[in-house]
Amino acid sequence: MSERSLFQRLLNAKSALNATIEKILDLNRRLKSLSWGKKSPENTAIKQELKLLNKVADQQAKIVQMYEKRLNQRFGN
Repeated sequence: MSERSLFQRLLNAKSALNATIEKILDLNRRLKSLSWGKKSPENTAIKQELKLLNKVADQQAKIVQMYEKRLNQRFGN
């Protein structure tokens, strides 16, 4: 894999991770704005989506770390 290709993959992975984090933060804001006392279907749906997005973000973070490690190994930074 060329340097440019690896760097581009890193940038794409970071962009995807940032978008996922923004979605998680947005859902957390929505969850806080809902009534705490009620167990509404919307509340449950948001919690399920948050659970899934957290797993996705974890996987994306691992991919970013892998690309950063490869770049560091290749170029000794």
